[in-house]
Amino acid sequence: MTEEGPAAGAGGVPTGALRHARAASRRLVWMALLLGAAACARFNPQAFRDAQSLYEASLRAFRRGVFDHAQAGFQKLTFDLTSRDSLFTQARFYLAETYFGQRDFVTAAREFRRVSDESPESPLAPTALLRAGDANEQLWRRPELDPASAQTALATWQELQGRYPESPAAAISFGRIRALNEEFARKEFETGLFYFRRGGFDSAILYFRNLIATYPSSTLVPESFILLVRSYRAIGYREEDQETCTHLAQYYPTRADVRELCGNRTARR
Repeated sequence: MTEEGPAAGAGGVPTGALRHARAASRRLVWMALLLGAAACARFNPQAFRDAQSLYEASLRAFRRGVFDHAQAGFQKLTFDLTSRDSLFTQARFYLAETYFGQRDFVTAAREFRRVSDESPESPLAPTALLRAGDANEQLWRRPELDPASAQTALATWQELQGRYPESPAAAISFGRIRALNEEFARKEFETGLFYFRRGGFDSAILYFRNLIATYPSSTLVPESFILLVRSYRAIGYREEDQETCTHLAQYYPTRADVRELCGNRTARR
C-alpha cells in the first residue's frame, strides 16, 4: 500500500501551495494599495525640499488624476515663485489644468487666461489660450442655454489665431471654431424649426435666413433653404419662393428633396 501525497492542481502544483500563493498575491496587492493611499494622504506641499521636487510630485499627482493634491502643489509654487522663475508659468498652467480636471471651468478659464496675459512670450501661452477657450466652451453644452460663454470661447480662439498664427494651438483652434459654429447654427435651426412647426412662418424665416447668412459653411444650410421655400409658400411669398428655388437648383441640383420641392428648375440652370 502506497502513501498518497498532496492533491495536485494545474501543472502538477499541489493544491495547498496554489491556495497559499493566491493568498500571498492578494496580500501584496492590498499592501500596495494601502501604501499608495498612505502616500496620497501624506502629500504635503510644505514637505518638499525645493521647487523642482514639488513641481515633479505635483505633476505626477496631476497625471494620476489626483487633482486636489496636484492643485495644492501648483498653488504653492505660484505663491512662492516669481514670474522670472522657469517653473512659474508651467506651475500656473498646470494649476489651471487641475481646475479643468475638477470641472471648475470658470476658474480654469481665468487661470489659463492669466498664463497667456502675464507670460505672453512663454511657449505655453498659445496652448493656454486654446485651453481658456475650451473651458469657456464647456460652460455651454446645451443649445437652449445662454451662449455667452460659447461666444467667449469663439473670441478667445480667434484671438489665439491673431496673436500666435503659426502655433500648433492656432491650427487646432480652426477645428474648434468650425465645430462651435456648427453648434451655433444648430441653435438657430432648431429655433426656426420650432416656429415653422407651429405656423410662425415669419419668425421661422428670420432664423433660417440668419443661419444661412451667418454660418454659410454649416451642414444645415441646405435644409434651411428648403424650409425657407416651404415657409414662403405657406404665406404666399411667390417671388421669394422662386428666388430661393433658383438658388437651390444652382447649388444643390442633385438633391432629391430639392428636385421634389422645386421641380424642373434643376434642369433650367
